[in-house]
Amino acid sequence: MNQPDPFVPPAGALPPAPEAPGPAPARPQEPAYGAYAPAAPAAGAVRTGPWHPVPAVPAGLAGWTIGLAVAWTAFQGLAFWASFAAADAYGRAVDAGASVMDVFTWYDVVSLPFLMVQVATFVVACLWLQESRAVAVAVLPRERHVRRPLWIWFGWVVPVVSLWFPYEVVRDVRSGTTGLRGAPGLGLWWASWLVAMWASNQTGLAGVGLGVLSDHPSMFPFVEGVATVATAVACVQWIRIVREITAAQRARLEAPGAA
Repeated sequence: MNQPDPFVPPAGALPPAPEAPGPAPARPQEPAYGAYAPAAPAAGAVRTGPWHPVPAVPAGLAGWTIGLAVAWTAFQGLAFWASFAAADAYGRAVDAGASVMDVFTWYDVVSLPFLMVQVATFVVACLWLQESRAVAVAVLPRERHVRRPLWIWFGWVVPVVSLWFPYEVVRDVRSGTTGLRGAPGLGLWWASWLVAMWASNQTGLAGVGLGVLSDHPSMFPFVEGVATVATAVACVQWIRIVREITAAQRARLEAPGAA
């Protein structure tokens, strides 16, 4: 009987022969210096740098802001028209020893929708300023904003500071977007706005039997006329400011190569 050779391993015991080495895998090529590009921005956003996305231009809010400002001015004109009949009715009430609050005229009819337009204008304008400030901070981060974002809303209604805080907010949003300071129109807008607010407050106090006009109702149309002229001037200047800021936003964020 044949004996197995102790020096020969049985079949299948040998490991498979190593395959012939192939070419080494290619190493990824390093891009040339400066060839890295930032990731594509998300839809609706634009980048001013590799890691600083900014919101889109709030053009819709800008349009509503302008439209509501025009509506405010139109209602102010209606209030001026209605003030003549109101002055006569108030005068008769004062002569009879009654209160002007007991008189109901077309001036009172106009007042309620006018108030609703004023509230809507305030909300939309503040939303637009809030979005525009975010754009300004993103495109020109070195520009200084002297007021915190909360003053976009509270600056208009807090006593005393309402005389200049909103002006500073709009000024800084404007300069932070356009990069320019001291352009005409801003001072005229704010001066007209303050005059309009003073006159409107006087007529508002008279409507509830307070203030100087409650004792001198014949002056009612004159004060409403002042409010109407000042509101119209402020509206024109405000439209120019909103359009200027919106145009600068589009130039910075929507121009080719802005991303």
